Amino acid sequence: MKKKYFLSLLLFSIIILFLFYTGLHIRWSRMLSPGALSLAHAELDLSEDCQACHTKGKQIENGKCLECHGEIRDKMDLGLGLHGLASEECLDCHSEHHGEETNIAYFDKENFDHTKTGWLLEGRHRLLKCEACHIKGTFLLDKTECAHCHQDFHEGEYGNECAECHTQDTFRME
Repeated sequence: MKKKYFLSLLLFSIIILFLFYTGLHIRWSRMLSPGALSLAHAELDLSEDCQACHTKGKQIENGKCLECHGEIRDKMDLGLGLHGLASEECLDCHSEHHGEETNIAYFDKENFDHTKTGWLLEGRHRLLKCEACHIKGTFLLDKTECAHCHQDFHEGEYGNECAECHTQDTFRME
């Protein structure tokens, strides 16, 4: 009888501890979080899966970011654009846990050094607003060929090397 009572008490205790631990785990993750994630990562905040971005005992490793951000990984692998030419540490430019309204890709558009992207703003391109080229709500560009923005009146007859005949100050022949 004592053995049955002891086993029942032990099983009951294990169940209670498990439920208590599960409840505490959820509360602790919320309590230890430095703040809400940006709107772009809000789904991760809801899942409470800190390990999706963090490795235990560490901050964030680039590999974790690049698992989800394949388009950035591709640019880095090819050495193209800002991500391919700039720092290799995501945390150097991006910071999270500042709330849903935070833009984690913020930078000063007015003073941005475009040479860091590998695409020089020369001639009339210097006069354009960022949104003239970056029209998809992102600063990542898939294409940098002239025909991506300019109509090719030659219909491909002279190839893609527009600079052989045209300058960036004017698209008329010089």
